[in-house]
Amino acid sequence: MRGTLRIDYVTGKIIMSREFAKAAKDTFSPEYLHLQEVKRDNPTFTIGRKTIKKNEDKETWKGLTYSYMELYIKIYEPVETRQTVLDEFDKMILISKCHAKGKRYPVIKKWFLDKYPEIKEFGMPKVEEIAAAAVTILHPDFQEVA
Repeated sequence: MRGTLRIDYVTGKIIMSREFAKAAKDTFSPEYLHLQEVKRDNPTFTIGRKTIKKNEDKETWKGLTYSYMELYIKIYEPVETRQTVLDEFDKMILISKCHAKGKRYPVIKKWFLDKYPEIKEFGMPKVEEIAAAAVTILHPDFQEVA
């Protein structure tokens, strides 16, 4: 049987995973038969699909790849320390290969962003710029006195 089917007695719902729902579409599948059996046992329950909660505030780094990080180091790291930083970066990638795939990139990304914080702020206006823009928009007659 693919996927899962869960019964929530508190809310009165039968909750299917995406994979289970896809398999249950076939009326000859074991998932379909299992769903019918669960519905028969719980006739007042509603059926729904499990949804994954997404963190809307999560910051994503779509273009921050290993090759981009390496290129950035080659371009912006001072010549005196460039090779040392590149060696450290290569060592981190090598060490990360013995860890689970889900843990590799986040550690190296954190190291890179800690080392080069300007990447985090790229395109983000400074607080002073925001405040000045707000004053200009809200009070167009306002003039700052030195």
